[in-house]
Amino acid sequence: MSILPPVSDRKYIVPAVERAILILKLLGQEPGGLTISQITQEISIAKSTVFTILTTLNLYGLVERAEETGRYQLGMALFTLGSSVIERLDIRSRAYPILKSLAQQTRLTTHLGIIDEDEVIYIEKIEGQGPIQISSAIGRRMGVHCTSLGKTILAHLPEEKLQTIFTGPKLPQRTPNTITSVQLLQDDLSRTKERGYAFDDEENELGIRCLGAPIFNHRGEVLYAVSISGPRDRVSLDTIEQLAEQLKQAAYEISQAVGFVSVD
Repeated sequence: MSILPPVSDRKYIVPAVERAILILKLLGQEPGGLTISQITQEISIAKSTVFTILTTLNLYGLVERAEETGRYQLGMALFTLGSSVIERLDIRSRAYPILKSLAQQTRLTTHLGIIDEDEVIYIEKIEGQGPIQISSAIGRRMGVHCTSLGKTILAHLPEEKLQTIFTGPKLPQRTPNTITSVQLLQDDLSRTKERGYAFDDEENELGIRCLGAPIFNHRGEVLYAVSISGPRDRVSLDTIEQLAEQLKQAAYEISQAVGFVSVD
């Protein structure tokens, strides 16, 4: 079989992992499944080794065994993993028209973001109307604790995950309004989750306010968020609730576009 990588790339190959990958690739070519004997013949791996690898893969749902035939097939866990990749590649194109519509409705700058450890990464941006430009760009990173995108995603993370992100008592200060206390941030995140949107009150950039809302994937997880940003006079305390409703509607539409199905 020609599914081995070039020899020059094999310096750091782990044999056991490679064998598992070869088995998965082989099963991917055989929709009807294969027995242990057939797998052994195809890739010249000892029968006992194939059995051990398949047992492990089956434990994690990466392969499934048909009891009546003894044949192994790819498992549903691979579908879940593959769906995550498709979702990551597809979300920008699916979100773009909704972000554009939101920017036109609110006349504010819209962003799409994802977090990486203690930073949020802007993966899409549509500039709003007006003379004041937001100091952001696609690919730029910002602290999760001081942006509405970051706080939105943080609010939906498990508590144990938050503890790995924030290991110290103080957080970096971007402006005089930045929340630098982990405890105060956790209080803010609780409010964020309860009302359905995050509020960045000049915490990342003076003069600029932002609102963020969660995007749910097909498993109900929040890996991305959408935000609207603008000068404080256009994102005033009097207009926040109306803007938040428009934002949450856009976030819901993006969620539906990437496979989220509400149970309500």
